[in-house]
Amino acid sequence: METRESASAYRVRAERRRRSRGTGEARGDGWVRTEADERLLAAATRYGTLTLRQAATAFWNGREETARARVRLMTEAGLLNRSAEVRWAGTVVWATERGARVAGVGLGAPHPPGERLLHRLALADVGLALEAKGRIVLTEREVRTAEASGRAAELLADLGVPGVHEGPREPLLAVSAGVRAVHWPDLVLVFPGEGVGAVEVELTAKTPSALRRILRAYGQARRRVLYLGTDPVVRQLQGRPGPDGLWIDGVGQDVGLLPHGGPDPGTEGLLRVRQFAAGDPAVDRQAARYAQRR
Repeated sequence: METRESASAYRVRAERRRRSRGTGEARGDGWVRTEADERLLAAATRYGTLTLRQAATAFWNGREETARARVRLMTEAGLLNRSAEVRWAGTVVWATERGARVAGVGLGAPHPPGERLLHRLALADVGLALEAKGRIVLTEREVRTAEASGRAAELLADLGVPGVHEGPREPLLAVSAGVRAVHWPDLVLVFPGEGVGAVEVELTAKTPSALRRILRAYGQARRRVLYLGTDPVVRQLQGRPGPDGLWIDGVGQDVGLLPHGGPDPGTEGLLRVRQFAAGDPAVDRQAARYAQRR
């Protein structure tokens, strides 16, 4: 009897949430929005898409059932979109337009992930892990919005980056990649008191010419960049041992961002190359499968 009454009470509250479309702030909404809920809304807006496991790890100490329950509440309230159509990813979420407004991060709702799902989830995995370590991370959506609105200098100054000049000039968060071309980093790392760096997550190898263009852009901007890649990407960037045991240089050496004759030594320099490894096992497995197929 108690179970039946509890289930009935839940259905009543769920229907109230659907009808009122309450945001969890007012009496009668049928639920109360927590700080963890708000952090998820912000992340689902900034990164575009998260898996349920990523949300659980970042905001509920790995408790997936708690994350599932909170996601259900926010979906019923019209703040999140939820899908389980892609088998390997499990449940994924992204913000609705209403959810993005509630998140208050200055961004509109992201487009549904579509073919970009794996890359979005890989970026979310990397970015959330960096933020968990206390790093200040700007997503590509935030970077594009700040540059387009002319607020990049103001944003960097607010985040403690010295020597930022107002007014029209070269991009501050993106890097110039030619006369009129701009390259948008996957993620931007902000180092208060110092400057900015970039993170690129590459799951498949680009053409050598495209990669050279991007690396030269970082070199000319004197911008530190960390490349996280699958095996083919790491080999393309830093080279590999040849049949005779001698090192075959990669694109990183070709453009002068890595020393010749060996892999990334891990010392000071503008370019760092590391293996991509996702905290979400489903994302990690799919990235490895995707790299092998290309």
